[in-house]
Amino acid sequence: MEYLSNIELYFCSAVNFKEQIFLLENDEFRHATKVMRNKIGDVIFVSDGRGKIFEGIVEDIKKDNLQSKIIKTYEYENTLKRFTFCIPNLKNPERFKFALEKCTELGITKFILFNSEHTVSKGFNLERLNKIVLSAMKQCLRAFLPKIEVVNSIIELNSFGDEIILFHQFGSTKLSDYKFDEHKHYLMIFGPEGGFSEKEISELIKPTTLKLTDNRLRTETAIVTAASIISGK
Repeated sequence: MEYLSNIELYFCSAVNFKEQIFLLENDEFRHATKVMRNKIGDVIFVSDGRGKIFEGIVEDIKKDNLQSKIIKTYEYENTLKRFTFCIPNLKNPERFKFALEKCTELGITKFILFNSEHTVSKGFNLERLNKIVLSAMKQCLRAFLPKIEVVNSIIELNSFGDEIILFHQFGSTKLSDYKFDEHKHYLMIFGPEGGFSEKEISELIKPTTLKLTDNRLRTETAIVTAASIISGK
């Protein structure tokens, strides 16, 4: 795979493969033309968020869109698609943002957000969170736009049918030493600031309990540490 650097990456879901063109619209169009001042003849790069980055030459700029001709396509493999990070609602929005940004940077592409008995904040602003991961994807030149789901409680995570990894400071095995089965998918569940209740832990079906370090970590630190370890395996 050929990795790109020193480019400005845009997001575009309107790719016409038959005619080999793509359009930038709305916020992406405004950023390309008003901020980056792209003009006809310029080379620009966009991702469809599904594993491809397209290199194109700007052919036309209208009032509300920019059209480019595709001259090269880069395809990437989602090497961490087997891992879904299950993140509790955090009291501090900036810490929540930090965790999502860094996980996206490290290649995590699936998130499930949930409310825990010990979480203070109970609502999720999905529009804002999707913008956060989109921005992180573009800044880090990733080809996969992370998907975010929301469930109401930890017990709903059982319905996904994946192997459950529960991070707990009393786990006997460290994540760095754990051997993942390449044929299985995993839910990586992180606890909230106040920890899980005993009831919540008992509701999970056959979880494997792991720890990250010998000392306790803040939730956002644990999340990013796990992403870093997994991306390096």
